[in-house]
Amino acid sequence: MFSRITVLLLAAASAQAQTSTPGLIGGYSALTEVDDYLEKDLIQEALEVLMEDEECDSFQAGKQYYNNGGAYLKTIPTYGLGQGEVESAEFKEYTKWANNKDDFHLKWVRKAFDKDPLPSGYGEMTGGFADGVVFPRDVGDDGECVGFEECVKKVSSYVFNFIETVQLLQASIEEARGGKIYLQDQTDDEALKLWDAAAAIYVGSLEGPLGQNFAGKSNYALANKRCRNYKVCGPERNEGASKKRTAPINTKIMGYFAAGQQAAMAGDYALMEDYKKLISAKMVVPWIQGTLRYAHRLSGERTRENLSPNTPNTDPLDGSGAIRPFSDDSKLKDPLENGFNNPGAPTEDYSSYDKEVGEAAAFALGAVPKLWACSKPAAELVWPQVSPGNIAGFGPVNFQLVKLAFECNYKCLLTSCTEVGSLYDGRDNEEVPIDDTLSEDEQNAQKDANADIRPGAKTCNDVQFGYDPKGYSTCKKIKKNIRNGKCKFLTKKPGVSKRDKPEYFATELP
Repeated sequence: MFSRITVLLLAAASAQAQTSTPGLIGGYSALTEVDDYLEKDLIQEALEVLMEDEECDSFQAGKQYYNNGGAYLKTIPTYGLGQGEVESAEFKEYTKWANNKDDFHLKWVRKAFDKDPLPSGYGEMTGGFADGVVFPRDVGDDGECVGFEECVKKVSSYVFNFIETVQLLQASIEEARGGKIYLQDQTDDEALKLWDAAAAIYVGSLEGPLGQNFAGKSNYALANKRCRNYKVCGPERNEGASKKRTAPINTKIMGYFAAGQQAAMAGDYALMEDYKKLISAKMVVPWIQGTLRYAHRLSGERTRENLSPNTPNTDPLDGSGAIRPFSDDSKLKDPLENGFNNPGAPTEDYSSYDKEVGEAAAFALGAVPKLWACSKPAAELVWPQVSPGNIAGFGPVNFQLVKLAFECNYKCLLTSCTEVGSLYDGRDNEEVPIDDTLSEDEQNAQKDANADIRPGAKTCNDVQFGYDPKGYSTCKKIKKNIRNGKCKFLTKKPGVSKRDKPEYFATELP
């Protein structure tokens, strides 16, 4: 019975896939045949279809599929960590952060499926999935296993996808390092094929040749979703209502894939390494957006509802680096008598929905290790806010702390205030009617004009933080009052050597 369901799921998913190679993948021109990689997203889709009603019986069916029909997911990274003479330092540290284990992503999903706490000694990634303790907790209409489900599907879809993409790029670099120059002899296209395979994994077959199906299960699809929440879609970075716009982050990443493909053809492994770093860095932007989106929902920021979005944000740390109670800001209406992180605060002042706790944790599993590479103290402050079994769901998340920790490290993360954007979360001003006689694009423009920034979620100022969203200028510096003030304790001790220095992304010959 199970195998028949699997066949039907994959058959239905295959009917949606419209891409084959050589050919276009989200606008990227693959020069080799990588259909096997391209269609791996159908396995993820089948897993999610099984679990989509969020009930525990379906969750168990998803577990069975993951362990059998969808077992490919458990082989990621298929290239293997630590292979080859040169490995991305950032990526090695990403995995070493979880107690030197290269299977931290697999362990996360396995423990979520088993509803078990994460084992002791799991590095800085403490947390857990204890059944009846962490989930289920909310009394909403969500399924009883939705928290566990979100921790599985968002990680298997996005974190797994990131790991496989980056490692295939690394495999391509190792092939080129071995002297494979396709443009010279055209007898060995392995480096080129592995680079194409990485692009195929990043986009997936469900998005179609031009990447306009908006039905994928990959990081490409995620970027298109999150840009709408922050109203940074489209050529002018000011659209959020339209589902037809490609995220600027995707435009950049696909451009890096295309440029890296030229380097792969030439066997230029040093340049390929640089493009791999750029692709890896840009993939974190939708994760930051996702982490902030759900951290905001799980926080007490709704107490800002009577304030203008332009109200300055609270500095969440005091002069010693300790978390400042939310009530220290006298400008804000504060019903939480014992401070921002009071677990006993009234639940009506912040969300505790299992679905939102699970989503915050899953996005943070991708974003926080990247933050750790830039600043260990920042990551160590953020992770307990949004990880399962800690603050999220039990008390209000300190959104301002989470937000500031990322903002202080945007330059190191190779992004900017403008690129991440302010959180609108797709909520429009319902008091202003939409003219249904207008075209779809005109209606969407009207919706965007009526959208409001969520309370306390206005993004930082690029000039003050030393960011150049157009060129990532290395000569600009963070303003002294910002550097020595609110960011003082959030920009120390990078987890990866030179990760916070401009030369980390510089082209250098080995």
